[in-house]
Amino acid sequence: MEATVNRGTQTQTQTETDIAVVGGGPVGGLMACTLARAGYTVRLFERGPAPDPEHPREDTRGYALAAGSVTLLDDLGYWAELATTAAPIRRIVVSRRGGLGRVRMDAAQMGREALGQVVPAAALDPLLARARDAAGVSSHHATTLAGAEAAEDGARRLHLEGPDGAWSCRARLLIAADGVGSPTREALGIPVQRHRYDADALVFDVHPSRAHDGEAFERFTDEGPLALLPQADGRMNVVWVAPPEVCDARLELDEPARMAALQERIGWALGRLHPAGDVLRFPLQRMHAPQPFAERALLLGNAAHSVHPVAGQGLNLALRDVADLLGVLREGAQPDGRPAFVADPGGRHVLEAWARRREGDIRRIVGVTDFLARGMRHVDGLLGHALGLGMMTVDRVPPLRDAFARGAMGLRPVPRHTLSRLPEARA
Repeated sequence: MEATVNRGTQTQTQTETDIAVVGGGPVGGLMACTLARAGYTVRLFERGPAPDPEHPREDTRGYALAAGSVTLLDDLGYWAELATTAAPIRRIVVSRRGGLGRVRMDAAQMGREALGQVVPAAALDPLLARARDAAGVSSHHATTLAGAEAAEDGARRLHLEGPDGAWSCRARLLIAADGVGSPTREALGIPVQRHRYDADALVFDVHPSRAHDGEAFERFTDEGPLALLPQADGRMNVVWVAPPEVCDARLELDEPARMAALQERIGWALGRLHPAGDVLRFPLQRMHAPQPFAERALLLGNAAHSVHPVAGQGLNLALRDVADLLGVLREGAQPDGRPAFVADPGGRHVLEAWARRREGDIRRIVGVTDFLARGMRHVDGLLGHALGLGMMTVDRVPPLRDAFARGAMGLRPVPRHTLSRLPEARA
C-alpha cells in the first residue's frame, strides 16, 4: 500500500509493511526471507548498492558455522546448496603457546561427520539474495534510515533516504541488523555497554603445504588467540589477534617476514604456510545491549551484541537470535499442519518474550569469550601449570572432552517444530 504524505514542506511517498529489516548481511538477509516465508510482508533496507550478478564482489572470507547453525540452515532449507562449497571442520586442536596441555576434539569420536562447517561468504550472500527474491521480500538498496519514530497507531514510521529521494514506511516491527555501529540502534536510543579490547585482529588466507584435512587450530598466546580455519579449496583462514601496536608492526612487514612470524607462532603442523590474499584489520570490542528492544523495534546480531572472535561465536550467536524470534512468533499450527504465526509481530509481549529467551545465551557467550580473550593472555607460573593440567584432563576424559566440544559446536535443542514446514525455500 502506498500513500502521499507531507513532512514539513516536503511531499513523500509512504508505504506499509508488517516488518522492516535494516541491514542486508547474512543475519538480516536470513531473517527477512524466513519472515516472508512465514507469511509477513517484509521490506529490507540496505545502504550498499544492489549486487551485480555479472560482476560479483570478490570476497575470500569464510563464515565459521557451528553444528547448531548448520542444523538451523538445514531445517530452513538452505543448507543443501551451501554444503557443496563448505569445508567441514572434522577436528579442532586447542593449545597454549609455550604451555602444557592441549584439547583435541574429533567429530568421528563423537559419532558426527563434522564439528562445524566453514562456508565461503561468496556462496552465502548470493544464496540469501536469491532466497529473499523468491520469498517476496521487497529489497531497497542504497537506502539509509533518517529516523524511526513511534507512531500513534501502534507502528514505527521510518523516514528513509534513497535513490529517488526521501520517503517513509510504516511498519509494525522494525528489526535493526545493521552491524556493530548500527545507525538504527542510535536512532532508537537503545543504550549499550562497550569495552574496547587492547587488541585488533588481522584476517587473511594462507595455503599450507600440507593438506589441512578439515583440522582447525586455536592457539592461545601472550598476545591473544590465533586461529586457523579450513577452507574448501585447501586454503586456511587466519584470525591473528594482537595489541594494536603489534598489528601495526606486522602490517609493515613484507609477506615472507609476516609468514615467518606466523609460522613461529603457530608451528609446523601444516608445513610451510604461503600467503593467499590481502590482509584485513578489525578493531575488537565487546558490545552488549542489556535490553535489545524498544517500542515495536528490536536489535539483531551485531547490532545487539558484538563479541571477541575467539572460538568463532559471533555469527552463530546471531543465528540463534533468528531461530528464537521465529520460535516466539509461532503461535500454533494451521489446519494443514504448517506453523501459524502471530498477527502482530511487534507486540510488546512478543519482544519481551524474545528478549527473555535470548538473555541467558547472550550473557553466557559474552562472558566466555571475554574470559578467553583477556584471561588467557597472562597465565603463567602455578596458574599456568594448573591450566595446562586442566586441559590435559579434559583431553583425556571423554565425557569432559565431549561436553567441551558440544559447547564449541553450539549444540542445543533446535525448535524444529517452529522452523519446519514453512513454505518451500526457493533459493
